[in-house]
Amino acid sequence: MRSTPRVTLQLQQSLVRDARLYTAVADDVEAVERLITDYARISSELRKARARLHDVDEEGALLDERLERLQAACRAILDL
Repeated sequence: MRSTPRVTLQLQQSLVRDARLYTAVADDVEAVERLITDYARISSELRKARARLHDVDEEGALLDERLERLQAACRAILDL
């Protein structure tokens, strides 16, 4: 099994500290690697959640419209 080549980066200590806090990993390198790896997954999940929220908003608007029509029908029946 070939090992993955490593790259050395100069990062601000505050970024590394934040990576440790977000990932709950004490090792600086592992924390930054995990944060970068998780970024794509989290971004994808956020896009999916936004799409679901949009769908829920549309369904809510349709239900509101149907409720208004039902109420109008009920008022029309009461007026008979």
